[in-house]
Amino acid sequence: MTPRNPTPQNASIKASARPLSRAVQAAVLGMALAVPLGMAVVAQPAWAQTDLEVPFDIPAGSLATALTRFASTAAVTVSFDPAHAAGQASAGLRGRYTVDAGLRQLLAGSKLQAVRQANGSYSLLPIIGDGATLQLGVTSISGLAIESAYGPVDGYVATRSATGTKTDTPILEIPQAINVVTADQVTAQGARNLTQALRYTPGLNTGGFTDRNGIADEITSRGFAPTPLYFDGAYIPYAGSLGGAPQIDPYTLERIEVLKGPSSVLYGQNQPGGLINLVSKRPTTEQRSQVKLGAGSYNRVNGAIDSSGPLDDQKAFSYRIIGVANKGNQQVAHTHSERMLLAPSLTWAPNDDTSLTLLAQIQRDDGLEDYQSLPRIGSLDRGPTGERINRDFFSGDSHYNDYKRDQYIFGYDFSHSFSEDLKYRSTARYTDVRDRYKGFYLRSFVTDDAGVTDFTQANRVKLDWRQHNIAYTLDNNLEYRFNTGALEHTTLMGVDYRHFNRKYDGLNAYNVLPVDLYGKNNYDSSSVTPVLDTQWDNTLRQTGVYLQDQIKLDQWILTIGGRQDWAEIDNKDILAGTVSSQRDNKFTGRVGLTYVTEFGLAPYISYSESFLPTLGTAAPERGGNAFEPTEGEQYEVGVKYQPLEKTLITASVYQVKQKNALTGDTEYPQYQAQNGEVRSRGVELEVKSSIDNLDVLAAATYIDSFYTKSTYGDQGNRNEAQAPVSAALWVDYHFTQAALSGLTFGAGARYTGRKPGDSANSFDVPSYVVYDTTISYDMGKLDASLRGLQTRLNVQNIFDREYVSDCNYSFGCYYGQERVASVEMSYDW
Repeated sequence: MTPRNPTPQNASIKASARPLSRAVQAAVLGMALAVPLGMAVVAQPAWAQTDLEVPFDIPAGSLATALTRFASTAAVTVSFDPAHAAGQASAGLRGRYTVDAGLRQLLAGSKLQAVRQANGSYSLLPIIGDGATLQLGVTSISGLAIESAYGPVDGYVATRSATGTKTDTPILEIPQAINVVTADQVTAQGARNLTQALRYTPGLNTGGFTDRNGIADEITSRGFAPTPLYFDGAYIPYAGSLGGAPQIDPYTLERIEVLKGPSSVLYGQNQPGGLINLVSKRPTTEQRSQVKLGAGSYNRVNGAIDSSGPLDDQKAFSYRIIGVANKGNQQVAHTHSERMLLAPSLTWAPNDDTSLTLLAQIQRDDGLEDYQSLPRIGSLDRGPTGERINRDFFSGDSHYNDYKRDQYIFGYDFSHSFSEDLKYRSTARYTDVRDRYKGFYLRSFVTDDAGVTDFTQANRVKLDWRQHNIAYTLDNNLEYRFNTGALEHTTLMGVDYRHFNRKYDGLNAYNVLPVDLYGKNNYDSSSVTPVLDTQWDNTLRQTGVYLQDQIKLDQWILTIGGRQDWAEIDNKDILAGTVSSQRDNKFTGRVGLTYVTEFGLAPYISYSESFLPTLGTAAPERGGNAFEPTEGEQYEVGVKYQPLEKTLITASVYQVKQKNALTGDTEYPQYQAQNGEVRSRGVELEVKSSIDNLDVLAAATYIDSFYTKSTYGDQGNRNEAQAPVSAALWVDYHFTQAALSGLTFGAGARYTGRKPGDSANSFDVPSYVVYDTTISYDMGKLDASLRGLQTRLNVQNIFDREYVSDCNYSFGCYYGQERVASVEMSYDW
């Protein structure tokens, strides 16, 4: 093992000799501090072009050495205090960048900020805040925003992520597909929840009841559902669509990151389709505030506030407080919802090497909700009278239906750098969610004693479901950067723990009066009272030890990792007085190879694994052994291309296989066997680009997902979880003409292809296209006194397309969201 490149001892450095054309442009770095900063800057030659793209190939190492190579390659002058760069490391820079973009990327994660002078040279100054303004005497100079994997993104195009590696890594270097939805994209598209925020992301299905029912976010990724959710890398408990699921409001997030494919190496037990990581807003050391007020369809009103800044002159303490309030009706008649949310956080950073952030979220949801699963006959197909069930049809009882959720999240993030090469991180999250859902669901058509079915009436189940879920997670890791000869290592070693407890009381009544699907109803069902027939107390514990190494050799990056997990499940059936337990241990691995070219093209290949414990035992005649964990494995080949600073293109081809899935035992039908298998193969494409005054988001997906092994009669059938073909396009145009300056117009289209409606493939759900639009205006362009004030209009499903967004069985069809409009005004200062 050899030490990393040392910091140059000479404070005044000139770029190493190059051919004559380069030598004339050689940059001077780190001028001696005995003279004022302004005197240390050597003017850039008039003919140097900083708006052109330059190919860079700068390896990781000390920041001072990386800056030397940068200045030499870019032919610009960069001045800095060598004491400010001492002890800092750089991740290097590979690809084509403009000088501004390249310097910003090179400084990512450092404690320096670049300031471009009037003569074209650059000065590097220590960051005194996380904003873009530095105060030098009485002069205010605009600096360059630096993207961090844990922080905000300017616009729609993120270039760094920590979800795929648990380290701050360029997306180009991560050998799996990652899609990032930024806070700016969420705002522009008017998304009110996570499901809506992910509508323009490839490889996902956001249809189903959560398309218009706002109490949960249930996403399908690469044919597998539900896609697990994480909050700042910590597991969010999920126990079913109709209860016990926390919901994170998108206004509290900086970014939403979707990691595709198995991910157990870093996160433990998971579905093989991937995971979604929600990155929260954090305190800033620059004072900033925002207030939002809005109104929209269904008499909805909303308000929000976000304020952040330092608490002391030294900026050792900083705070952030976010508040959200909204209420209004919904598409289904009689239904409504209300939310109150408060999310405070506090950061203590006594020095540049140590940071502790404490955060909390307290949320109350209240309303009258309805599951609203509809039969295929009457929604997808016309009913016996030639009509379809109305989109606002209410199957419940407005005097009985109810939903309440109390949600609490507490946690901390701690980091400490022992040196420029060794960093320790510790995170913890505690989530407590208690909810109660009272309502109905339709289960079958009414059949008389003669066996004649009435397709105009449906039997209902009256329910009262109560859940109390608690989860806490701990994750501790060390990141160590070192060299072994020509190899540059970023090694991550960690241990994490997950504890999840679910208490569920299910009260049901099956003798409720049927409902007329097409006529008027007497919704009074007070004569029937649900009785407790299900009571569970389930506990899951997981301990994992993981090791990952990102190894660089010139332009090659090898990412390799392994993890050992120990999982325990205890399921208590309180009413039956029984306990079922399962103990599993599992090793999972991942390996990926990426090649990053000088012009921003990064082909990659990877293999990854996942596991998910399965409760139960085989038939006694087969030994009665406990089931093994369900296993997932993925092979993925792809390419990422970043031709410009604000353009990122990702294309991937993959195969995901889920093995050890439960299916029926053909010889002992009262038991299950573990020989089922689901295989998904597909292609995904995503383009995100911001060029001049045009923003473009494009996504396309093709997936072949089949039941390859099964005894339920669906072997060889296509998986009903996701449409084989889907695509989306969103374009924003920012007007710059004098008369229209400040105006932005955006429009999008979402296409979902034909898909099976059940696992038997007995019927199909037709394809559909939905169009959305937005118009916003920066009032500061109209009058300088209105600076910071912005108005926005969003319309979803602008042409009010009536469609069924999804079906998963004959009584599991859901209408898509009808046209919804909202207007909002925000003020930033």
